[in-house]
Amino acid sequence: MQKEHKDSLQRNYVKLVKETPVDVVTDHLYQAGILTDELKEDILQQSNSYSKTRQLISTIQRRGAQAFESFCSALTLEGKSNLVNLLKSSITDTSGVSKNRCMLPIGGDIFVVPNEWCDKLLIHIRKYEKNSTGAYIPTKKGIALNLPQWVLLEMYASDIDDAIGQMIDDVDGNPEMTFHLGKGVYVTVNRIYPTVDVRQRWMIPNSSQVVPTKKGISLTYDKWEALKGTFTEVRQVVPELENIVPCILGEDHQVQESMLNCSSCNPFGEIL
Repeated sequence: MQKEHKDSLQRNYVKLVKETPVDVVTDHLYQAGILTDELKEDILQQSNSYSKTRQLISTIQRRGAQAFESFCSALTLEGKSNLVNLLKSSITDTSGVSKNRCMLPIGGDIFVVPNEWCDKLLIHIRKYEKNSTGAYIPTKKGIALNLPQWVLLEMYASDIDDAIGQMIDDVDGNPEMTFHLGKGVYVTVNRIYPTVDVRQRWMIPNSSQVVPTKKGISLTYDKWEALKGTFTEVRQVVPELENIVPCILGEDHQVQESMLNCSSCNPFGEIL
């Protein structure tokens, strides 16, 4: 295990000992191949949960590079994303190294993940899959939003809910409603496909046709509800959001010409 991961475990040792569901986490780590039969038995034969957790933490620090991520994955699966957030946020940052501030599950191995990389902070809505050790690895299925885009997603949440209601109740109404988050990323609610689609769009060269790309993710309505439930926790781990004002809300954008000339609000040069 890397030193920064060991340090993170030690910084949060007391809270981990108190709140880790040690029996099920131990089983997850055993299934992932992090723990052997003997090591699992050594943990579970301890007299109480505190002793079990202390033994577990001591053990995983000696179990290789994948042990930390597998431990975090096990905690996440057991509804302990608060502990994962603490662990991730306690990792000493290293320039040029990707760092997740938290991983918030919204169902179906899809997570909301604020991530820092090379001084850039993005909030991912992304599908993950497990590798051979049981650790979650990000896939290409998803999208990364910058902070202004995330603020607009929060702002449009109630309007998106209203659009979903219209699609369900008014069968003869508008077949599709879209909400632009900036830089060609759109949230789409469609009558035919009962999903909330968050996706990058692209203009075909030498044409005026704007089409969706593969860069995005479709969320069922229950996953959309779960995503909205992450808003508060995301703000806790991304305090930078408090100072973000999307350009569309700026005073200069009250003049149409400013919006037309804005590459974020009008990325395809359309006549608004």
